[in-house]
Order: sequence, then C-alpha cells, then structure tokens
Amino acid sequence: MPSSTIAIIITVITMILFFTNKFPLSIVSCMAALAMGILIPEMKITRSYSDLGGNVVMMVAGMTIVGDSLFQTGVAQKLGAKIGDTALVKNERAFMLAVVVICTVMSAFLSNSGTIAMWMPIIASVAAASKGKIRSKMVIFPAGIACILGGACTLVGSSSQPIVNAALMATPGYEDGFGIFEMTKLMGPAALIQVIFWGTIGYELLKKVLKPGSPDFDKGNVFATDTYTNTENIPEVPFWKQALSVSTLLLCIFLFIGSGYAPIKNYFNIGNTAMLGATILMATGTVPVKKTLSELPWDILICIGTVTAVGAGLDASGGGLIIANAIINLFGGESASLPVLTVVICALTSVLTLFLQNASVAALMSPIVIPMALALGISPIPWCVIVAIGTNLAIATPIGTAVNMQILPAGYTFKDFALIGGPLFILMMAVVSVMGMVVYF
Repeated sequence: MPSSTIAIIITVITMILFFTNKFPLSIVSCMAALAMGILIPEMKITRSYSDLGGNVVMMVAGMTIVGDSLFQTGVAQKLGAKIGDTALVKNERAFMLAVVVICTVMSAFLSNSGTIAMWMPIIASVAAASKGKIRSKMVIFPAGIACILGGACTLVGSSSQPIVNAALMATPGYEDGFGIFEMTKLMGPAALIQVIFWGTIGYELLKKVLKPGSPDFDKGNVFATDTYTNTENIPEVPFWKQALSVSTLLLCIFLFIGSGYAPIKNYFNIGNTAMLGATILMATGTVPVKKTLSELPWDILICIGTVTAVGAGLDASGGGLIIANAIINLFGGESASLPVLTVVICALTSVLTLFLQNASVAALMSPIVIPMALALGISPIPWCVIVAIGTNLAIATPIGTAVNMQILPAGYTFKDFALIGGPLFILMMAVVSVMGMVVYF
C-alpha cells in the first residue's frame, strides 16, 4: 500500500478518535505521531516527537506561566475588579462582542498569538470579578477565533500570507506581489459577519455545546482554578513583583510583534520569546518554580508537540498533494468554470488547513493555483489571495493554527471546535468565495 494512502488512513482514524473524545488528547496524538513515524518511510522517525521542543509548545507553556503570574501577583484580580465596575461587563454577550471586535482589529496588524496571550488573563480576571455574570470559557473561544480571522485581514496578520505572496512574486509579471490590504477586500465583510455571528447564533451555540451551569462545564479550564477565580484573598506581594509580571507580559507582546521584522526576527521567535518571559519570572522568584511547572497543562502541551506529525506525514508522503489534486480534478480541473474553481480552491485550502499547519498549506497550494491561473489566461492574484485567506480559516479543529492550541487550556475539546467553529467555518468559506467572485470576477 502506498505510504500516501497509509498517511490518509492514519489521519482519518486520528480525527475520529479526537472527535469521539474517548481518550485524552495527548494519548491520541502520541499514537498518531508514532504511526506516522513508523509507517511512513519518507518521514524521519524523529519527526514524531521533534515538535515537543518546538515553537508552539514553548509559546503555550511560556505564555501560560506569564499569564498565570498576573494572577499570582494579584495584578489581574485588581484589573478585573476595575473593568468589572464598567457597564460593559454586566452582560456576557456584550462583553464577548467587545472582546471579539478588539481582537479582530488587533490581530490584523499585530501577532494573533500575542493578542490572545494578552487577552486570556484579562478575560479570566474580568470573569472572576463579575461574580458569575461573565464566564471565561464562554469568551476565550470566540476571542481566539477572532484573533485567527483578524489575522487573515491583512498581509501582515499571519505567517502564511507572506509564503503565498513570495510564490506570487516569483512569477514573472507579478514581482510586486499584492498589497497589505488586498485581502481586506474579501475579509473585511467576512470579519463583520463573524461579529454578527457571535452576537446571535454563535453565542447560542456556545451555550448549547459548552453547557454552562453543568457540573463538567469548567472541566480542564485552567482559567477557572482557584488561582484565577479567588478575588477574595488577593495575594500580598511586593510591588516589584507586580510590576515585573506586567512588564514581562508587555515585553513578550512587543517581541511577538517584532519577531516578524528585522532585526528582532534574527534573535527572537514566538517560542524563545515566551521562554524568555517564563525564565525571567521564575529566575526572579516572581512565581514559584516547582508549583508553576507542575500546574502546566501537560496533556495539551504533549498533544501540541506530537499532533503536528500527522500533517508532516501527509506532507512527506504526498498524501496532501494527492487530496488537493484529486479534489480539483473532480471538479473539472483547468476546464472548470472560474466560479467553480474559486469555490473549490477556497474550500480545499480551508479544509486542508484544519489538519495541516497553515504555512504548509500555503506552500502546498500556491504552486497549484498559480500555474492553473496562468494556463487559463487570468491573473493568479485572486486565487493567491483566496489561498492566503483560506490558510487562516482553521477554526473547526484545534490543530490548524497556534492560536487554537493556545486557548486549549481553557478546557475545550476537539468536539467543541467542530460543533462551534464548524458552522462559522462553513459560513466564512461561503463569504470568502462569494466575495472573491464579486471582487475579482
């Protein structure tokens, strides 16, 4: 049996196990990583576990410590109490919408990982001070999705757009690539519809799927532990520790943003930035080392570090390329109409990025759509823009982008992403496809 077929079978089984939620995430992801490493000869065996020390694991672990420091020093509780006095947080839906709008706008220009890293402790502190009116688990999920979709609104919002743009700029006649706001033509309306979704259907979905008030509602939610919810006894700590915890968070956000630009990117990425923040706090005694390390969400961290091997196996075996070509050819290939191909390219890119890293999907799809467009005698810019956007629509599984993995410690499951993010995912694909045809064709 070809290794590409084996990789596809492993991927399907893994997705089923994730969705049924019968086993811990870490166990399923470890089994999938081992299967890919052992059964896919094109993939290095070490790839099964190499990402356990990768950027995303370091980022999630480090920023969990940085965010937790705000609570251990009492800063977040004080901030939450002040925000809790405003009229905005008297209503959970209104607060959620405000956070969604802010996260969408911020992520269009700043690091979406840095944005959600900043907002999670703020949401948790506001929830703790609201006396049950705001529930962190109900707000963090839409905030994370807003960061992802906001990152698709501009050329600088996420890492996959420059990859697509680089492929376009390597094409004769298109050396200038596309501008910073080219994707805004399509994603501007989509982002607005996302806000409306969360204010209406989305909020009701959150209540139906997450079941607030049920005994297991906050199961696995680190933002609902005593550290985050105890506002009665704000810890008495020296002012310098409070100042250092805030300064460290601001430093991390600055470096998250700067890591996309020279000269900072030569020295820092999302992984060692978060690692730096955690090291500063533990080395100075701002947070206790043993207690902090023991309370990290290890099930999530192991899942993050091993589940990427699934995408690596698909990529190395050629399974991803086979799926892409098969679906495009199914709809007529180059002989299909432009509207049909536009929809297919958007849907295919978006679905692939649910299971593969968005940068990998960008590198996979760009060489497919550019020559196809040129063969049809049209500009490749429209389809490149759609691919760049599609690689940012990883909102129906927790493994397509780093932001989804960052919010996992709030206690969400694979099923939660499918049932809540799935309808919005379909809606976003439809909006982007329609806007692509309206704007370009």
